[in-house]
Amino acid sequence: MPKPTIIPLTPKPPDAPKPTLHIPRRFLSLQNVLDRLTISRSLLYELIRDPVRPFPAPVHLGRRSVWVEGEVEEYMREVAEAERS
Repeated sequence: MPKPTIIPLTPKPPDAPKPTLHIPRRFLSLQNVLDRLTISRSLLYELIRDPVRPFPAPVHLGRRSVWVEGEVEEYMREVAEAERS
């Protein structure tokens, strides 16, 4: 059996651009959003109207209101980072 070749990795410079993660685009129903945030419906709509850090507004598909999963995840990430710093 041949000996495996080891290829050394060179460290990336600190100013190198970070790779973008592929976030699948999915729509979330109202119940999906409420379950992810563990909040009530009335609080969700208050957060949408919040002038400081508004929650992403829903997208209207016919009679349904849905949220873009990536926008919801980004909001959650921003809130967590702001609270930890």
